[in-house]
Amino acid sequence: MATTSKSGLFVGLLLAGLVAVSGVGSMGLVVASVYAQSPTTTTSVVINEVELNPKGNDSKGEWVELYNPTSSAVSIGNFKVKTSFKPVTISIPAGTTIGAGNFYVLAISGEKLYNSAESISLIDGSGRVADKTPSLVDRNDDSQTWQRVPDGGSEWKFKEQTKGAFNSPAIKPASSSQASDGGSSSNNGGGQQQASASSSAKCSGRCVEGIGVTIADPDTLYIQVGKERYKVDLSLTKAPARSDKNYDKAVSYTRNLCFGSSVLVDQDDSKKVNGKNLVGEVYCSSHNLNQELLDSKLVQLDKKQCSTSEFSSKDWARRNGC
Repeated sequence: MATTSKSGLFVGLLLAGLVAVSGVGSMGLVVASVYAQSPTTTTSVVINEVELNPKGNDSKGEWVELYNPTSSAVSIGNFKVKTSFKPVTISIPAGTTIGAGNFYVLAISGEKLYNSAESISLIDGSGRVADKTPSLVDRNDDSQTWQRVPDGGSEWKFKEQTKGAFNSPAIKPASSSQASDGGSSSNNGGGQQQASASSSAKCSGRCVEGIGVTIADPDTLYIQVGKERYKVDLSLTKAPARSDKNYDKAVSYTRNLCFGSSVLVDQDDSKKVNGKNLVGEVYCSSHNLNQELLDSKLVQLDKKQCSTSEFSSKDWARRNGC
């Protein structure tokens, strides 16, 4: 897409408030910073990745990716995406829904996204600005895009596109292979396994091991196991309300331990597994998340589970009230 002059681009970069300049392009053009900061971070649907200047014909290759970091599906059929440089509003088709931890890619035709100093807003059904990108610049006709890293975070990076997929970390299958189930006739979807000898955390029963990819609440996260994604709730814990002063601190604690890390879930035998919804004792990089959240008073003990959970007799559960 046609853009402004070199001098205009440089001034635009300064005015846009980009954090840094990463280098000089092959034609002497100043290229956009690898880092930018989003004005806000939200716990609802966000703009997660933007292709301003695709390889080839811009009129058919521009797109905006949305991401739902929450633990519930969100209806976005009445949402709109609005550009800033040459104001254009694009409506998201009626009936569109993003599942928990999933992505939605809005294809944009007709060269509506500008390559210099473009900022994109997500407008919700009430007309409120739900999210807005920083001012973005993409002068190169290639497959690099602006994207939040990690997904849903406040930092933006300019790197190889990951359209409709996680920006960071790269999702890897579980490190341990499935072992014998001791005669059980079901492995509940293929992602479950006995803890391998290489697992640094102790697992006493049926386990799932993967990579933490979404933190929905302090005691709810999603893990990726190969091509499968599992929702995981911690046994014996009760997260604070979102309005509680400890909520953000608790979410940050879980995110710092588990996001992008190896996560081992020792399933609570008292809980019937429902599809890809798991309940259990969770280890993030060998840290016992249930224990640490309870011991630090970031979450409360769910005493209703004390009479049923297989973990209620553990030391960390007893000292917290079971």
